[in-house]
This record gives sequence, structure tokens and C-alpha cells, in this order.
Amino acid sequence: MPYRFQIFEKIAFSLVVLSAVACSAFIAYETNPDIRQVLHAGKTALQWSGEYSFVCASPVTDACANFPVD
Repeated sequence: MPYRFQIFEKIAFSLVVLSAVACSAFIAYETNPDIRQVLHAGKTALQWSGEYSFVCASPVTDACANFPVD
């Protein structure tokens, strides 16, 4: 089999596997309400982390002093 067909085969297989994972994740999301709560909590944690990283990246000394460390 020519090399270019092997590349197409790998790409097609990756797309099939990716679609199977996406379908499984969607089914799990729709059937299990706990997953929705976990995703919402993760979104909130990512937002806090992004805000903390943005403020702490500033050149001002002690820029992170006003954030609580819990």
C-alpha cells in the first residue's frame, strides 16, 4: 500500500475514534446529571484560575496579595 494511503487511513481512523468518543461523552452527559454539576464546577475553577493567572502575571510587585490562598 502506498504511503499516502496509509496517511489517509490513519486520518480516517482517528476521525472515527474521535467521533465515537464524542458520541459516548454526549450520551454520558445527557444521562448522568452528576456530570453536568462536575462540568459546571470545572468551568468555575478554570475561570478563577484564569483570573488569578492574569493578575499575577502583571509586573507589579505583590499583585497576588489581594487573592486569598485557600
